[in-house]
Amino acid sequence: MSEKKRLTKEDILLGKSKQEEIHIEEYGASVVIRPLTDGELTKIFSLIGVVPLKEDGTPDMAKMDVMKNFEALRLAASLGLVEPKLSSEEVAEMKFGVPELIGTKILELSGVTSEEEAKKKA
Repeated sequence: MSEKKRLTKEDILLGKSKQEEIHIEEYGASVVIRPLTDGELTKIFSLIGVVPLKEDGTPDMAKMDVMKNFEALRLAASLGLVEPKLSSEEVAEMKFGVPELIGTKILELSGVTSEEEAKKKA
């Protein structure tokens, strides 16, 4: 029987420090993103209101209000962008579709949506 590892404070705090670089075709450049914390995800879901759930208990992003979904994805992009760091207002000034792409990638990195689910929507 294998010994179970105990979760440490360092393990918990390491989650937010994970970073990933993604290429943004519309700008011909990359940005650096990080996963969101539970508190940040709570802010995003409070914007959306009641979150419809799939049978497995995960949020059903496809059934959410479109305008609230765009607003939530922009907030996710603003919170999860490491480089460049942008405010929600600055994120809203990006080329069409880019804030939503970045926000979706950040939610994927945070474990909220899967890459397969995001591809189904595209």
